[in-house]
Amino acid sequence: MRTSPAVSATGLLLAWLGYLVSLTPTMVPRTTAVQVVMSTLLPLTGYAVGATLGWLARWLTGARRLLERNVTARRASLVVFALALLGAFALTPVALQWQTDLAQAAGWGLPSWPLVIVLAPTLVVGLVLAGRALRVTARVIGEMWERVIPSRGLSSAMGGASVALLVVGLVGLLLALLYRSYIAADADTSAQERPASPLRSGSPDSLVEWDTLGRQGRDFVSDGPSAADVEGFSGDPALEPIRAYVGMRQADSPQARADLLVEEVRRAGGFERERLVVVVTSGLGSVHPVSARSLEYVANGDVATAASQYSPVPSWFTALLDPGGADLEARALVDAFTAAVDELPADERPALYLNGESLGALGSQDVFVGLQPDEVTDDFDGVLWVGTPATSTLIGEWATFPEGTPPWEPVVGDGSIARFAAASDRVAIDDPTWGPDRILFMHSATDPVAYLEGSLLRSRPDWIGPSRFDSLPARMAWWPLFTWEQMLIDFTTNGFVPPGFGHNYSDSHATGWAAVMNPPGWDAATVDRLDAYRALVDPPAPGAPVRTEAG
Repeated sequence: MRTSPAVSATGLLLAWLGYLVSLTPTMVPRTTAVQVVMSTLLPLTGYAVGATLGWLARWLTGARRLLERNVTARRASLVVFALALLGAFALTPVALQWQTDLAQAAGWGLPSWPLVIVLAPTLVVGLVLAGRALRVTARVIGEMWERVIPSRGLSSAMGGASVALLVVGLVGLLLALLYRSYIAADADTSAQERPASPLRSGSPDSLVEWDTLGRQGRDFVSDGPSAADVEGFSGDPALEPIRAYVGMRQADSPQARADLLVEEVRRAGGFERERLVVVVTSGLGSVHPVSARSLEYVANGDVATAASQYSPVPSWFTALLDPGGADLEARALVDAFTAAVDELPADERPALYLNGESLGALGSQDVFVGLQPDEVTDDFDGVLWVGTPATSTLIGEWATFPEGTPPWEPVVGDGSIARFAAASDRVAIDDPTWGPDRILFMHSATDPVAYLEGSLLRSRPDWIGPSRFDSLPARMAWWPLFTWEQMLIDFTTNGFVPPGFGHNYSDSHATGWAAVMNPPGWDAATVDRLDAYRALVDPPAPGAPVRTEAG
């Protein structure tokens, strides 16, 4: 009987490599907490892969028992690994300097190397011990099953299955508790004030009840510039923007919400405005506050913005619980609003626009899979899609890469309708070659959401290497599995980065809407003037310090 747990030499080697890779920069700057998570998970992954490969090699070569009994070799490998680990820890302060450019650009400090050196190994050891405890538990349960099932192999399998079910049950319980917390927050109206204006959903004149809007919906209809604010920027007479919203508690199906939203927009006079914007929200049902305000300034207040809620939880949670929810909501909204506009006399129709960010962009793009840009603009005068996830089928259909085209800014046809822009300063608002009906993909070169896909596990992408975008750190490199895991961690934590980094497009919405709506006289200087004006007159948007995308 083995008296001490076996330690895999190949597992230790890959764990060591995983730690070193975890220190290298990726697309977004990191806090100390994120660096600790990365420097914990990558070594654990490396050890798990290395141990599995080592076991498989020993089993295939028949050398398993010999190597297990070679205590001297095992001890020597542990000594070598300990020395290598000490070397890696000694290099940590130097390696973290590779993130200097990203940290300085974001106005952040570097991750604390003493905390990384102390916390990461502690967490690794703790998680390894937890894993071994689960293994022992499985063995004990397997021995209990052996009293009922005479087959040792089957009873061991039952022990493992029992522990797996226990772990899944605990994870499910935690997710259920988390879901309940989001539901409670979504229903809580104590910190929000009901709007009085008839131009807002949830007001006394509205067809939609205030307490059914959901937290993000209530934020949306309670926010926004006044007519005086808009006029203060433009210098021309302005209207108070219309904001319409339908929450899940008011109507329980995409079609019911879309139909009610059309009626709510009609009640508020939205179809009489010059422009009408339909927003497919992301998780939580939120409309990005900077996007909503920006389009209202660009339209000089003569606009109605309509949105609905299809999920009370964030995007990642929505993708687990209801992966097709955004698609169904987008289809219902597109059909309902295009039909309502088509019913109006041609000379009384508002210019119709479509908007989606992140999961909302993905869901609304799926409506048009199989169509070409000119077919989309048959119904919409303009479309703004922001931070589309890498799984977009439509982008795969439309994007082409002629010789010399960078991987982060593909070309769509001749560029007269649809264009990609990796940053706001790469959008030519007043370009005469861009037609009147415009589709714009804001697709940052530093957004993990836009580039995290399965192929990253096994092959180096085009955007890492000699053709890298100038905003990517020079030390960013590709490693099989590890780079994908780094990007996944970036994906889950980059909602807290400053504007212009990762999935935070707050500094790009004004440019995006000016390009798509193309009002007379607008150019990059006008957008700069709007940004400066908004910084003075607009109060902080709800959740603005941390929220970078809808949900």
